[in-house]
Amino acid sequence: MDEKTKLGHGADVVSMALKYGKNEHNIIDFSSNINPYIPKNIDKYILDSIRNCKNYPDVEYISLRKDIGNYLNINYEYIIPGNGATEIIYLIMKALNGPLAIINPTFSEYERSAKLNNIEIVDLYFDRNFKLDINSIKNKIDEFKALFICNPNNPTGNIDDITEVLDLMKKHNKLLIVDETFMEFVHNQSKYTLLSFINEYKNLFIIKAITKFFGLPGIRLGYGVTSNKEILNTLWKFKEPWTVNTFAENICKYIFNDKDYIQMTRNYFKEEIDFMMNKLSKINNILVYNTQTDFILLKLLKHNSSYVKEKLFLENNILIRDASNFKGLDESYIRIAIKDRKNNEIILDALKKVLGE
Repeated sequence: MDEKTKLGHGADVVSMALKYGKNEHNIIDFSSNINPYIPKNIDKYILDSIRNCKNYPDVEYISLRKDIGNYLNINYEYIIPGNGATEIIYLIMKALNGPLAIINPTFSEYERSAKLNNIEIVDLYFDRNFKLDINSIKNKIDEFKALFICNPNNPTGNIDDITEVLDLMKKHNKLLIVDETFMEFVHNQSKYTLLSFINEYKNLFIIKAITKFFGLPGIRLGYGVTSNKEILNTLWKFKEPWTVNTFAENICKYIFNDKDYIQMTRNYFKEEIDFMMNKLSKINNILVYNTQTDFILLKLLKHNSSYVKEKLFLENNILIRDASNFKGLDESYIRIAIKDRKNNEIILDALKKVLGE
């Protein structure tokens, strides 16, 4: 893959290790925002799935959708599963019939998937503190037919109450697409998730996944949720069959019911976010942005993102996310994941040395 076609995401451990002659297994990956703890017995659940590999998955995924529906307390008929949230992002573009507004800086695949479907983009931006500016939406409401918001937002970590946006979009008969991939990390998520509005608002489409919260990016399972039958029918029409494998289908019978793991994760991140914010705020030459999820955006007041990324990788075997290629950010921004306490302390010490105490 040449430089022009590279997607520019985190988790580029293999290519970085190859470039600098390091063993990829020695790298601590702070560039991808994944729960460092996975559900117990996951290996057993995956092994249990092997005996089903001789059969095709159900092309309609009825059992899987019911497991997801029970987990979300949502009618399973409102759910469409996919090969990670990314497949759902690309599918929803098939249902759009006009310009799409995207609030930046955010995940680049929203724009990329739209452009590949010849959808015009209207760029909107968070305010200077990365909070939602509803007036910017109102000012351009006639320029788009759908709005894409990531909440909590990647890479900024901010979360907003977007019920006012939902009402605004309904009033103007426009679709609101919300990526809630990181919502489960939020300790008081019930205050922010729009799942409870699914039945009432036909103009709402929510994207979720097991990737981040359950720490299983390799399993590749995401899902879209909407009560809009027209949208669902369009997505099923364009969806390739059997994109979700038997392993993903089977483990959901277990992980969604692991209440102890789910609560432990939420409690851990509530505590660890406070710990990291406190420690980072004491390091010189960085500005730390508030977060309510499993990663933190930092603004460098000394050096640039590529320098700091390379320095941490070469000297500490740490990989961070250079956030300069997010629309609306520049080379003064980096993003780091929140991992287990041992590794968090490692990156804190490394940042002190690179940036100066």
